[in-house]
Amino acid sequence: MRMRSFITVFLLTGMLCTGTHLSFAQKTAEHPTADLDGKVWLGSTEQEKRSFLFGAGSALVLEYYVREKHSEEPSKFVKGWVTGLKDMTWTDMANRIDTYYKNNPDKTNRHVFDVIWHEIIEPKLQN
Repeated sequence: MRMRSFITVFLLTGMLCTGTHLSFAQKTAEHPTADLDGKVWLGSTEQEKRSFLFGAGSALVLEYYVREKHSEEPSKFVKGWVTGLKDMTWTDMANRIDTYYKNNPDKTNRHVFDVIWHEIIEPKLQN
């Protein structure tokens, strides 16, 4: 019985020390998430770009329909995303964003959502 207690304590101590040691190996970033600006966008793969747009689009469309169901007015950005981009594919949108940053290399610090709104959605809403 005494030996079993010793082994249990020994194993628990070993697991705790191992877990603590592994956590020290992880680096802590200054900013856990990067701002999604042109520098990050242009450095991303095509799959990452489409995945980002799909995730953002899914969240915004979900918000649109939840607010609509509860008779609430969606934000201007959400309404613009849903109505202004309904006929555009993720690849088309990624290509438009790429083109903007490539044609404006001095504006790579501009946030991707800002580019989407002002360069893609707003012009479609004005037509």
